Amino acid sequence: MLSQLLLFLAACGFPQAPAVDVLAADRLHLGDGRVLESAVLHFDDQGKLRSIVEGPAPEGALYVEGAVLTPGLIDAYSYLGVGELSLEEASEVTPALPLSATADLDDPGFALALGEGVTSAYLSPDSMNVIGGLGVVVKTCGGQPADLFASSDSAARVLKDKAALKITMGTETGRGNRGPWNNTSLFERRPSTRMATGWLIRREFYKAFQYRRLKLDGKNPPLDADMEVLLQAIDGDIPIRFQARRNHDIQTGLRMQKEFGWKHLIIEEGLEAHKAAPLLVAAKVPVILGPQFDSRSRAQATGFSLADWRLKTNPGPVCCEHLEETLVGEDQERYGHDHFAETGVYEVDGLALDLLFLTLPRYDAYFARGPYLGRMIEAGFGTPATAALLARQGVSVVLGAAEAHDGSVTEGSVIHQARIAHQYGLPAAKALQAVTGDAARLCGVADRTGTLAPGMDGDLVLWSGPPLQADSRPLLVIVDGRIRVDHRSQVQG
Repeated sequence: MLSQLLLFLAACGFPQAPAVDVLAADRLHLGDGRVLESAVLHFDDQGKLRSIVEGPAPEGALYVEGAVLTPGLIDAYSYLGVGELSLEEASEVTPALPLSATADLDDPGFALALGEGVTSAYLSPDSMNVIGGLGVVVKTCGGQPADLFASSDSAARVLKDKAALKITMGTETGRGNRGPWNNTSLFERRPSTRMATGWLIRREFYKAFQYRRLKLDGKNPPLDADMEVLLQAIDGDIPIRFQARRNHDIQTGLRMQKEFGWKHLIIEEGLEAHKAAPLLVAAKVPVILGPQFDSRSRAQATGFSLADWRLKTNPGPVCCEHLEETLVGEDQERYGHDHFAETGVYEVDGLALDLLFLTLPRYDAYFARGPYLGRMIEAGFGTPATAALLARQGVSVVLGAAEAHDGSVTEGSVIHQARIAHQYGLPAAKALQAVTGDAARLCGVADRTGTLAPGMDGDLVLWSGPPLQADSRPLLVIVDGRIRVDHRSQVQG
């Protein structure tokens, strides 16, 4: 029966997203700071940009009067698809664990991000481990989903695997760990303090140097995947993303860079990076901020939305469950039942279920994992002007939204991060580059996306107005030359 169903679905297929041949816009941001007026873009049959010319919209072009076109947004620091199941908790040190093998690329957050104009994202390993593994850059659609009934290309798709090594210095690495008193749990281990976290990082990199020395001396040590990754990170073949929020943690990362000769270090989150700006400039270390917020209580982790509540309490049918039979006569007496009489529990639905949602507790940092908890604890030390302060002192800075797309109700999308940065002093061109061209460069995918030029992937967003304007919304989101999101009727109607 299942095989017949699979054959039926394969035969029916799913409608393919419509391709774009010619697209015109009254204003075009190229992603590198340049802006063209009245531009026309031509796509090839592979979904790449064939040409960009200035001029009015030709007949037959896809065109919306007054709209503004940008490259697809890039979330340079995201936890989309990252959760407990993507984390190896048996060890605090897992350098060789690729997130591409453990992330949930079917996560509904990818669709939410796509609807906000995010066409690519760097997925960062969970911050609960000291050395958390290898991050991955994905397109937010175009992948093969695991869900049998989902559109054939609705999942995220890997764009660059093993894009960076995650190291965490902060509060969350020691959360849940405790001293080895009874030796009854795997969490009776280090680190439980920042000092122990630093010790673990140093221990592993010194082990990597010893591993290399054995190889150079011809002693042929057994292959160690973790040590191989650490050596690639030391040599700069794999960037190191050092998650640190507080000034002293950032400076710890900079000292370790000198100690171990890390050639490609990036500070991730950098809540207080503005305080270490001169040191970052001297070391030529860029910062990926995220997320920025102008009030501790308005951090992007907003908890359940009503839509989430409805989905979890009354999920849609997987196949045919909604085709309920009507029981009559003897069948009613035989199979009908009173749920309350049998269980003592009332079944609540409709308006009553929605009203019950209002009684749920809102977001509480105590119950949060990893990045949620650490950011809420340390949020009071940040300022939404950090991006502007860093840029003024010559630090390369890009933006990420972390968990912002995990729920359907959020103000934290990466475009919101750019708007906050601009509102607090970052020039508009720099703010837009921080979520397009500059973000692509730091994520290692600048040869594919982030800017608009012939030969680049056809990833674009058509906005109802200037993208950094608060009321501007995505009209069209195009990935690889195909329309993946079309909000024209909702925004203009």
